[in-house]
Amino acid sequence: MVGATGPIRTGVALAGGRYRIEEQVGQGGMAAVYKAHDTALNRTVAVKTMLAILAHDEQYRARFRREAQSVARLSHPCVVAVHDTGEERFADGQLIPYLVMEFVRGATLSELLAESAASGRAIALDSALELTAEVLSALAASHTAGIVHRDIKPSNVVVADDGAVKVMDFGIARALDGPGAGGTVLTATGGFIGTPHYMSPEQFEGRRAVDGRSDLYAAGVMLFQLISGQLPFDGDSHISIGYQYATTAAPTLTSTGVRVPEAVEALVARALEKNPGNRFQDAHVMRAQIEYVREQISHAVTQPDAALFMPTPTAVVTSTDPVPPPPVEPARPRAADAYASRSGDFPPGPTTAPVPPVEGWNHGVGAVLGPAQTQAANRRAAQRLRRAYLLLVPAFLLQAAPAFLAFVPLMVAVWGIWLTATGGSSRPGQQRSVSLAVFQATALVPLLGHVLLAIVSLARLAPVVSGGS
Repeated sequence: MVGATGPIRTGVALAGGRYRIEEQVGQGGMAAVYKAHDTALNRTVAVKTMLAILAHDEQYRARFRREAQSVARLSHPCVVAVHDTGEERFADGQLIPYLVMEFVRGATLSELLAESAASGRAIALDSALELTAEVLSALAASHTAGIVHRDIKPSNVVVADDGAVKVMDFGIARALDGPGAGGTVLTATGGFIGTPHYMSPEQFEGRRAVDGRSDLYAAGVMLFQLISGQLPFDGDSHISIGYQYATTAAPTLTSTGVRVPEAVEALVARALEKNPGNRFQDAHVMRAQIEYVREQISHAVTQPDAALFMPTPTAVVTSTDPVPPPPVEPARPRAADAYASRSGDFPPGPTTAPVPPVEGWNHGVGAVLGPAQTQAANRRAAQRLRRAYLLLVPAFLLQAAPAFLAFVPLMVAVWGIWLTATGGSSRPGQQRSVSLAVFQATALVPLLGHVLLAIVSLARLAPVVSGGS
């Protein structure tokens, strides 16, 4: 983007000469990042400046200030620290905001994923879990401070040369208790704020409150990508991607050709639940669950992590040491109250409900169906609805039979009503396929048809019954 950075270039000094720009190290759609020298404290810092072509827009400048205010409320080793902020006015009258942050020597997760794809070697399973756990540690801190990041993705996570993980770019973060906290914020042109591949279904829909569970969904997408090297959903536009996220069940890791323990499949599947109430409700709990899964793997598998990606070998269980019990999850709040405490108590609720065992799903009332159970339930429901539609034909044709045989179409109509009722309603938490969703959306057609045919059959039977009596 030629000229996008405006007067900001190597050798330029900001804040009265305190921060001297040395070189540009990155650029995005809104800002550029430079390596700079802090002459007052004699240290290397990163300076993030808004692109000159956007600096005239007050909305973008407000977003820039919000990032500084958001990160200033956080003090965590996994969050890139902001040291200073300000606005620099240049001779031509341009006013460009900037942030001064700690300089992290390392690579982003997106760069590591690209290197992994180029080399043909997958990121080790344990490394993928550990990296995600560190990101969740940062999210736990931001959520406790009442801040939702809303743009968690590999390019916003830096792995330092010493192995430390840092989450950055809180530019679109929103305080949970601030004005407008309940909705998805749009740009001036009406576009979504966020990165489509990592946005939760509720961010696409714009109808439900966006809270910390949206960040956990993005963390789940990122974990899926780290393990498989692929995104759960892809498309040529944010509309097609959003439609898939909203209507299609997330694929399993196994379906991408990656072999992982069932515990990992269950963890990722829960993180990618479309209904926020069925996901992990708290970053602390999701991180604890990841650590629990890592502990399980270390007890059960004697092969190196890379062996988990092989298509045929079977893990050899040799250890009988006890595995610690799964972590305890806070009781799930009502959807309207989730992550909405204004008193600073975050997350709400006592820790009473145990996390479902990682090797399977809890099949009690309101349980979330696992991938295999979801597919089987979808098939059964779709079959019932198809039969309900098909039964309309014989039930209608049988109305031409003599009146004393009207009980036959009546029985067929009752059967059709039952098939429609059982096939047209979903179990709690069920992930529906697109075809089943269409069937269920039009289930009123066979239901009304069979009800009307049943009434006609009863009307034809009434004279027969009264005459016989």
